[in-house]
Amino acid sequence: MIRRPLQLANARDSFPPASPPDLTAAGLDIAAAIEGVRRAHGEVGLFVRALAAGFAEDTDAAADRERALDLVAIAAWRSGALALRTDALTRLERIEAAVERRAAAATLGIGIELLEAFLRRQRTDRFWWPGRADERGYVLAIGGFRGVGGAWIRPPDRVVRLADAGAFAFLVAGEWWRLDADVWCARLTASVEPEAAASDPAADGVSVVIGPDTHLAWVHVRDAA
Repeated sequence: MIRRPLQLANARDSFPPASPPDLTAAGLDIAAAIEGVRRAHGEVGLFVRALAAGFAEDTDAAADRERALDLVAIAAWRSGALALRTDALTRLERIEAAVERRAAAATLGIGIELLEAFLRRQRTDRFWWPGRADERGYVLAIGGFRGVGGAWIRPPDRVVRLADAGAFAFLVAGEWWRLDADVWCARLTASVEPEAAASDPAADGVSVVIGPDTHLAWVHVRDAA
């Protein structure tokens, strides 16, 4: 049983070790990109590995500003920078050339044969990725015991589904926390008591599992039969 916060899509990191690619020919500064990912709460090591995987499939992108920006945005989202979700998906949707699609799939860490299914599912299901069924619908674990590096001093007492997509509020030891999440990303921040919950929290099959004997909260998606 996993007992620490984890994005399950990253549980088996398939990206090989890599060094930051040189993007000067495309007019980009890789150091600035890395710093931007760090500020956006992405995992820098994962960003570098995902980006390198993309450029390995499309070596010409390193000298093409727009193609390089596509891969940078996709890799940043893949590394956990939730603010880049919309931009990355917009870029993914408009990529047509075969080599660029292969590079995009490599940056996401999925096979090219799964790219179209991934994009189709993400339009309505922000928590989908090809391995979710293997995890019995579980997507991520958040929180954890503060004494070992987690966020909370007690198990959560209550969880509320918020109106914003992928957002939840947790009441823990008298304090409210907000989770914003999707398949690659999860950001937990101190918050205030929510004014309202989503009107129909079960319509898309997304729920949050909490219990009195764990400091973790699990995001789960029940797929339609």
